[in-house]
Amino acid sequence: MSIEASGSARPVKCDFSLRHYEDILKAALASGYRFVDYESMTQLPPGVRACILRHDIDYIPEWAENFGKIEADLGIQASYFFQVCARPYNLREQGSVEVVRKLKAWGHLLGLHFDMSWNPQIKWEELAALCAEEKRLFKALTGVEPGDVVTIHNPHRFKDRVLNQAIPGLRHAYEQEWFADIKYLSDSQGWYEGCVCKIFQEKRYDRMQLLLHPYLWPPDGDADFVRNLARMVRWRCQDLTAYLVEYHPVAAKNEARLRQLIVDPNLLSRP
Repeated sequence: MSIEASGSARPVKCDFSLRHYEDILKAALASGYRFVDYESMTQLPPGVRACILRHDIDYIPEWAENFGKIEADLGIQASYFFQVCARPYNLREQGSVEVVRKLKAWGHLLGLHFDMSWNPQIKWEELAALCAEEKRLFKALTGVEPGDVVTIHNPHRFKDRVLNQAIPGLRHAYEQEWFADIKYLSDSQGWYEGCVCKIFQEKRYDRMQLLLHPYLWPPDGDADFVRNLARMVRWRCQDLTAYLVEYHPVAAKNEARLRQLIVDPNLLSRP
């Protein structure tokens, strides 16, 4: 398989780079796949190849913009799901708000990515009401109305209650019609059936829900999954360091030493 780039063919390198992400989407379009939202998937006539393109934002909202721009340039609509307050970020940060509004302006869909771990006492009969509350916060913080469908963070921890299960009063991405009834693929632990570009090229499945996490596709990403995770952690560390230098007087005055201590942890144990 080759992709046209700058007027000439180039071989596809299957990795977790933004360049290959564009290859993947072009392969899907070339094979006749439509990119649709959740409700539209259930209304398509037989024989139509379609994909729900979903992104859960777990760690770095800023990297979602990389995906969103590529998709918008190709005329593709994706669904982005943000947590209101994740451990690595919160939706009220200026950077997060700007990304959400930019994705909305590009025509993408926005939704709530709900994390149940913040309150271990959550009761399942309260889940719909809690998600409704976080949706109201989502709109209040960003000015963007999140969609009806919710995605659940770390669903494997609640698989008996979430996967292929209906939750009263709550539409979620793991309901049977969007999970077991169509092909579900995710990049969260690497590819189990080979790179998804080949799956699109071969038209292996007519209907798919494809979950891709922007944090696994750093700007300098490659085929090394663990190294890409390390790139994500490094970026977050650098971002926090820059924040400290900008807003903390002591950090600003001692920036060089601060950065040296962060790079070389052995220095922290020295008197």
